[in-house]
Amino acid sequence: RKGGVALGLLAGIGLVVAFALWPRHLGSELATVRGEQAFGNFIKIARDGRITVAVPQVETGQGIWTALPQIVADELGAAWETVGVEPAPLAAAYANPLAEEEGWPKGSRVTANATSVRAFERPLREAAAVAREMLVGAAADRWNVTPGECETADGFVMNGGRTFTFGELAEEAAGRAPPRNPPLRQTNKGRLIGQPLQRL
Repeated sequence: RKGGVALGLLAGIGLVVAFALWPRHLGSELATVRGEQAFGNFIKIARDGRITVAVPQVETGQGIWTALPQIVADELGAAWETVGVEPAPLAAAYANPLAEEEGWPKGSRVTANATSVRAFERPLREAAAVAREMLVGAAADRWNVTPGECETADGFVMNGGRTFTFGELAEEAAGRAPPRNPPLRQTNKGRLIGQPLQRL
């Protein structure tokens, strides 16, 4: 019995230590300015609702500085006219994940062989899903509803007839614990995929 109590205490202490060490905020390589919040390594949201997507690939006329932000906007539920782009900083987080598969040195930051969308679609969708869930969580707390009762579209979090802009929620949302495995969007309703968009 004493051994069981000791094991229980050790397990409890282990959970407390694990919780203390678990990252409760998203780290980021991105530099921000006043009124701007980083949501991981790819997305920044400003108080005025402006969304900036950090793109690790080089724009050589192939439209990648539009295609990759389009993926983020789609998953986030952002209005296209609020989306901007900036080059990602020189950091290991932005290496092309298909480098080894393509025969390039591991960790290379290479734009070639039509790898940009194949390499970064999933990481960008996941980053946008995390940001979306954090924004929805902040809005749901304000409204005292469950996150499942909210949705995002055109740069708003919505619950019935109530709305908050992403900009109104950004600071509060950025301070929340990030979800571990947020679901990706499954519906095609209101999506930007396949639409001709003005290039960024």
